[in-house]
Amino acid sequence: MGMKYSFSELGNNILTRKFGGTQVGVADPYVTGYHFIWFDQLPPLLPTRIASNQGVSGLSDVGQIKNVLAASCLSVTPPGGTLNKVEYTGLGGVKWAVPGNIDYGNTVSVKFLEFNKTPILDIMHNWVKLIRDYRTGVADIELEDGSQGEGYTKKTYAGLMYYWTTAPDAKTVEYYACYDGVFPAKDPQDLFTSDVETVGRLDLEIEFNVDYAWHEKWVLDKCQGFSNTFVQSSRSNVENYGNAVGSGQG
Repeated sequence: MGMKYSFSELGNNILTRKFGGTQVGVADPYVTGYHFIWFDQLPPLLPTRIASNQGVSGLSDVGQIKNVLAASCLSVTPPGGTLNKVEYTGLGGVKWAVPGNIDYGNTVSVKFLEFNKTPILDIMHNWVKLIRDYRTGVADIELEDGSQGEGYTKKTYAGLMYYWTTAPDAKTVEYYACYDGVFPAKDPQDLFTSDVETVGRLDLEIEFNVDYAWHEKWVLDKCQGFSNTFVQSSRSNVENYGNAVGSGQG
């Protein structure tokens, strides 16, 4: 059984390195720019903390926070790995090597577009404050009734993030990853600077910790499901836009 997308005809392109058409070298080069993220899990107390600290964004539940983070994502820098080697030296200085330890990055950097009412600031500031209060230095994970809930565990302050890229159809998943144990390493207060000579947009780049990175088949299936849902929702909005506008006219 052959591959879903056969690259057997690429032998015809070894000389030209030109890919195109429908018959010769049926392979499309990878195109960047079509990427998505989705926080499948977030600290359950995060919306409560945003509300109790009177964040101007008005975010009130986890679903709203997930949508804001997914829709405002401008770029993602995933972690990479380096396989270090152990070198040996023979007679005459001849060198050879064997694989040593694997050094894999443990951070993922995500750039977000900030909006009016500063929802990204509200999310990141209160997330960091939930982990370590900037005045007392301790975790603020008590429930509203004063109980500790599940106590201080990764489940109460960390999240799970999926990241994937697609072909230009925004549906065919090509690269996919799942990052577990994520939490922000920055409260972006220092990025809210102002200058009378500069008027522009504000992008917030947040570095997240990563405990585990997954690239297995179940991650592909999960990301494909998210992608299908996003595309279907977008198409539904487009198809129903005229009816929605018409219904609002008196």
